[in-house]
Amino acid sequence: MPKVLIPLAEGFEELEAVTIIDVLRRAGIEVVTAGLHPGPVTSTRKVAVIPDTTIDTARVDEFDMIILPGGQPGSDNLNSDIRIDKLLKDFHAAGKLLGAICAAPIVLASAGLLNGRQATSYPAYRERLGGAYYRDKAVVNDGKFITSQGPGTALPFALAVVSRLAGNHASEDVAKAMLVSDAMDDEVWDQRLFNSTIQALVGALELKDTYTQGHAKRVTEYCLCIGSKLKLSEAKLRDLYLGAILHDIGKFGTEDDLLNKPGRLNRREETLIREHPLKGTLFIVGIEGLGHIVPTILHHHERWDGTGYPARLKGEQIPLHARIVSIADAFDAMLSVRSYRPAQEKEAAVRELQEQKGAQFDPFLVDVFIECLNEAPFEIKDFSYYF
Repeated sequence: MPKVLIPLAEGFEELEAVTIIDVLRRAGIEVVTAGLHPGPVTSTRKVAVIPDTTIDTARVDEFDMIILPGGQPGSDNLNSDIRIDKLLKDFHAAGKLLGAICAAPIVLASAGLLNGRQATSYPAYRERLGGAYYRDKAVVNDGKFITSQGPGTALPFALAVVSRLAGNHASEDVAKAMLVSDAMDDEVWDQRLFNSTIQALVGALELKDTYTQGHAKRVTEYCLCIGSKLKLSEAKLRDLYLGAILHDIGKFGTEDDLLNKPGRLNRREETLIREHPLKGTLFIVGIEGLGHIVPTILHHHERWDGTGYPARLKGEQIPLHARIVSIADAFDAMLSVRSYRPAQEKEAAVRELQEQKGAQFDPFLVDVFIECLNEAPFEIKDFSYYF
């Protein structure tokens, strides 16, 4: 279970602190509040809170993140405490996440941690962010830092923290249970960055492998139809889109002559080809904000009967999105001309899917996909609208 430390100083903003604590605990994240001194801490509007402990007892290795609530004079009180300065630097040196909201990003700046970073704060404090690049946005993610603007952005900020610590699905589940508007989703999703990244990655892969040209988009179209039939939420459809369009990204690390070999592969060559899900995982896991789609990429060649690769997962042990991609990927492969065989007719490919129900593929999802084939024209689209 992730664990978060929240220091509280006299004059903290109670709405920010309580919102963050509430949302994180709803997501199953352990939260420890720590006063600068023993005893109750009084907020800006004179609400007294008894912290769980004091910061003198806080050990960096026990926590995954530290979050500074804003408010005044709370933020200035945090800023003037040398123990907070040391704690922040120790968290940063340990590679832990750091968050701050409202006026509190000035504390990160005073510690010299925001130089060259993108960050936000309450607008009146933007000039005190030192060498940071100020962004007028409710929530800003940059590396290990998450910053936010004020009391009104505490909820999207807290959900962004949940996404980083427990995954997008956990954040979405909490938001749904709290009846949070879908409009909040945009605050935790950098649209331009992701759209540019995805288009660049897919374009580069298509330059390497001629078979891949159009394949990723067709697979994605099939997957999104299945996802729509399953009534997945917009956020889950977006994750499915990402996993589908990047499912073969690991082929960057596969030799060209193997990808385009005319004739069947020998055992060594087949082993090398089978490494592409793992290579794709290693490629994606280092890209901030894409780590949650790793299971889709890693497991899209698992089989329902447990004889697939790389982990021999079976049945519903296989992540749902990976099961969806597996069907769409296989179907499009059957319809495509390959270096070692001609394309199959659509009817033959559908028969193959039906024959492999319960063996290679999730039987229920095959039926859903066949409904899609009977109903949708599958014209290739510009998928940027998913961002």
